[in-house]
Amino acid sequence: MFVAEVTGSPADGYVAVRVCGDVDTGTRAALTDALERAVAIGSPSVLVDLTGVQFFAAAGVHCVERAVGALEARGGAAHVVCPCPGAAWRVVSLLGLQRQWMVHQDLEAAVARCSRH
Repeated sequence: MFVAEVTGSPADGYVAVRVCGDVDTGTRAALTDALERAVAIGSPSVLVDLTGVQFFAAAGVHCVERAVGALEARGGAAHVVCPCPGAAWRVVSLLGLQRQWMVHQDLEAAVARCSRH
């Protein structure tokens, strides 16, 4: 079962999108919607938690890339939680995205970084 849940507020210093399940063309629209809602809230940071992702296809990479770009365009930042080992980490590392995105191995590190942004 796929879940993309938006939580938090600008008062927290970040908005989080917790993603669980398979991320592919069948769930792309739901992920895009959740990420767009998170970006639209206007928080300086959006935390994208991919810890619960079981499968991460190119469609998911594209969704996260669009959110990262939208945040950076307005001076914000995306923090991607992508633990190693994990389904999302395999794709992120193969594509070298950890050099382009702010990738964190755990939620605590990402939250700490969001608090400093």
